[in-house]
Parts: sequence; structure tokens; C-alpha cells
Amino acid sequence: MVFILMREYERFTVVALTVNQLRPATDRDLPKVRSFLVENGLPDRGIEEYIRDFVIAQDEIRGWIGVAGLETHGNNGLLRSVAVSQHSRGKGVGRALVNAVLTDARARGLRTVYLLTDDASDYFERLGFRIVDRKDVDAAIKTSVEFTEVCPDTAVVMRKTIG
Repeated sequence: MVFILMREYERFTVVALTVNQLRPATDRDLPKVRSFLVENGLPDRGIEEYIRDFVIAQDEIRGWIGVAGLETHGNNGLLRSVAVSQHSRGKGVGRALVNAVLTDARARGLRTVYLLTDDASDYFERLGFRIVDRKDVDAAIKTSVEFTEVCPDTAVVMRKTIG
């Protein structure tokens, strides 16, 4: 069981997400991951190659409440497509998803994880990511669909060292 302490209106609440509520995606999940991303305002281009590297968060009745993915490029990873349903935001679901992806990245021996964001840099800074200049991004990461086609040049690039 993963316990997350979160601040809610100046008091602290413990949110528990059981391990069976976070699960790896399978090839059969691809259509639903695509629609979930689009419904939450994120691009779905390029996810088919990495669908098995996505994590899905489900609520008690197995409804989808979040997804997050990892692309592996050499010794580095790209955190992508972190999306949480509107009704589940602010409850620690995003943090649990990111932690699950980072744990997987560490287990694979990755050293650094990057991400691109248009509007969530403050959130990811709270999770230990730091803004970096595009010129300082690993060359293999720069070849990803996220960098070359999906995210505009105005997107903020962030990096976290994990190993």
C-alpha cells in the first residue's frame, strides 16, 4: 500500500492507494489510454510504441483515474502523458503515478528522467524536477516524438536525476 500525505485546507489527510489500484498497461489498454489522454487535454501521438511502459491508476470500482508513461532512450527516460481525471485531482494520484514510473525507471538502470510541460512546471518542481535548457537535454531524448513533433518549442523542459 502506498500512503501519500497531502495538504487539504490547512489540515493533512492521508490518501491510500493500494498496489492493485496502480497497474501496468497492456496492449489492450491502448485505445482507452488514447481516449483518456485526449479527454484530459494531452496528446496521444507516439504512445503505441511505449504502451507497456504506462501505468494506470484505477479507483475502487476499477474506473480509470489516471495514467502516466515512460519512454526509454539509452540511459535516460522521458516521463510523458501524466494525466489525472478532473474528479481525482489534488488527491495524490498524480504523485503516485509519477513515483511508480520513476521507480520503474530506476529498476531499469536509468539515470535521468526528462519531461516536457506547457503548464505544470510548478507541480513537477514539487516532485523534484528542475527546469533545464533544451540545449542541455540528452541527444537521444531530443529524438523522441515528444521533442520532435508533439510538444511545441515553448514547452518547458525539466529533468530529474534518479540514479
